Amino acid sequence: MKVLLESFKNIFMSLLVLATTVIFTSLYSVAFAANTNSIELSSSSSQYLSILDGDQTGLDITGDMTIEAWVNFSSTSNERHIISKYRYDNNQRAYDVYFYNNQLILILSSNGTDATSKIWSWTPSTSTWYHLAIAYDASAGLAELFVNGISQGTGTGLPTYINNSSAEFDVGAYNGNNSSDRGYFDGLIDDVRVWNIFRSGTEVSDDMSRELNGNESGLVAYWKLNNGLTDLTGNSNTLTNNGSAAFSASTPFAGFSESLRVRKSSNESVANSTTPQNDDELKLSLAANKEYIVDGVVFASSTSATPDIAISFFGQTGVDVAIGYTNDVNEMVLMSGETSNRINLPANTPTSIHIKGTVKTGSTSGDFQLKWAQVTSSGSATTVMKGSYLRAEEI
Repeated sequence: MKVLLESFKNIFMSLLVLATTVIFTSLYSVAFAANTNSIELSSSSSQYLSILDGDQTGLDITGDMTIEAWVNFSSTSNERHIISKYRYDNNQRAYDVYFYNNQLILILSSNGTDATSKIWSWTPSTSTWYHLAIAYDASAGLAELFVNGISQGTGTGLPTYINNSSAEFDVGAYNGNNSSDRGYFDGLIDDVRVWNIFRSGTEVSDDMSRELNGNESGLVAYWKLNNGLTDLTGNSNTLTNNGSAAFSASTPFAGFSESLRVRKSSNESVANSTTPQNDDELKLSLAANKEYIVDGVVFASSTSATPDIAISFFGQTGVDVAIGYTNDVNEMVLMSGETSNRINLPANTPTSIHIKGTVKTGSTSGDFQLKWAQVTSSGSATTVMKGSYLRAEEI
């Protein structure tokens, strides 16, 4: 029996090495589709999306900023506001992006009363998808417009500071002189992103035709608009649907989300704690009602004489998880919500914990995430190391 067990273990480890080789060979090519809907706004029905200033987090941007959205105009007559945190009639102006008279316009205010604009000439066709991105460099007082990832020029002379306004944040409208003066958008909008950083043309073009995970550095609000108005970042900026706008099956891109985005970028350590913590870098944004193969590697280390770690995985409501893990001395299968047994780590020697299994999501989309902790509380920290990763492929 012992010989058979040793033989089985040798076969298993050989297969694991082969699987790991395949993982690293194909890391750059694995992707899964996610983009399913856009929001359809009708100006005649006064439809727009919004969140009150008191309910939002991260949208009171005063420095560098990048605003991105896919737009598809049904009509280009009159003002068509796209993204706005700008109340005209009570001097609570901050930022506003809109289209008017064959021009794409950015307005910024540094004091809530006065405003400076940058205007780009642009003549879009109706019933056509365009990706718009405006990147603002506060210290230089300049902004650059990208249409479909191509620069349309840089404008200077803008303020070097944006007013912290109490105006609501709007998608597809702005706070005008009165309730009827909202500059309603007319058409489709998809994949709206707000960043508190200046993004380069390369960064914009690399990401514009794929959905993000929501945990990207500098991303403060992200609405995929896939039949929902939830913010996919941790800021919980859920939008309100004013005028009962409907979702459309028309989308500008298939929505490929590369799994490389869940590579851990820095070491993270925990000492004197046995409470499992969320690993905010090792999480995947999974769509509803899908099945995925999940795999990855967790690199762990400790300076303790008897180091250890425990891991678990959790997801959105209704998720069904079956994940196996192995290192040199531990093997186990974790079902939904279960935490592993004590995983022994070699002292002062980094080790790899290999993960492979399946996830079936329920009726809501959301994050699939790693949790980890020390099993034995110790002043010698347990560290999950840079380079650890997770990925998912739809089946």
